[in-house]
Amino acid sequence: MTIHDLAVFDFDWSLIEADSDAAVLSGLSPLHWQKCRSAGVQWTDLMDQTLCELQDEGYSQKNIKDILEQVPLVPSAVELLKALAANHTRVLVLSDANTFYVETILKAQGVRHLVTDIITNPTYVDGKGRLRINRRILPTDTQHNCPNPCGLNICKGQELDRYIATYGPFRQIMYIGDGKNDYCPALRLKSSDHYFVRSGRKLAEWLSTDTAAAGKLVVPVTYWDTHATIVQALL
Repeated sequence: MTIHDLAVFDFDWSLIEADSDAAVLSGLSPLHWQKCRSAGVQWTDLMDQTLCELQDEGYSQKNIKDILEQVPLVPSAVELLKALAANHTRVLVLSDANTFYVETILKAQGVRHLVTDIITNPTYVDGKGRLRINRRILPTDTQHNCPNPCGLNICKGQELDRYIATYGPFRQIMYIGDGKNDYCPALRLKSSDHYFVRSGRKLAEWLSTDTAAAGKLVVPVTYWDTHATIVQALL
C-alpha cells in the first residue's frame, strides 16, 4: 500500500481570504450582520436563524451564491493546491463553515477537484425552499466534551482522529489554520509534521501569550501570511 501525505485546511482566513459568514451576511444586509455580532446565540444556530430571516424577507439562494462566488482564495492558494495534487497529497477541508459555502467558493475558484474531502456543518433546503445550516454535532447528539477551545458543534481534533483512522496512515500531515479551534487537531501532530499558523490571527495571538498551550505542541509551528510561505517550506 502506498502511504501518502495529508494536508488539512481550515477554510475562513486559511484557504479563503475572508470570513464566509461575514461575507454573506454583510453583503446581503449589514444591519443583520451587526445584530449577529452582538447576539448571544450559538454561532451555527445564529447563522441558520439569520439566513432564514433574510430569505423570508425576499433574499434568494442565488443572492447568497452570487456573493460567495466573489470570495477570493488566500494568495498563492492555487499554487499550493496544485503542488499538493502533484505530490498525490490527500487534501481535507476541516471547517466550522458549512457545505454550501465551501462547495460554492471552491467551485467558483476552479479548485474543487483539488480538494479530496470536506468536513463541516451540513446544509439542506427546508420545506419553504430556504437554505438551512445544521450543527455538525447536534444538541441532541452525544457531545464531544473536549477540554480544548473547540466549538460546541465540532471538535476538529476528534474529526481528524476519525479521518486518519479511516484513510490513514499518512506519511506526514500538514495543518493550515488561523483560529483557536485549529489548536486541538494540532495536538495530534508529530514533530515530523507541519503546523502552519496564520500570522496576526487569533490562533497566533493566543499561542504567543499562552505558553502552557503552546508548550503542549510537539509539532513545529510556522507562521505565514500567504500560501507562498507554505509552498517554500514544503520544497
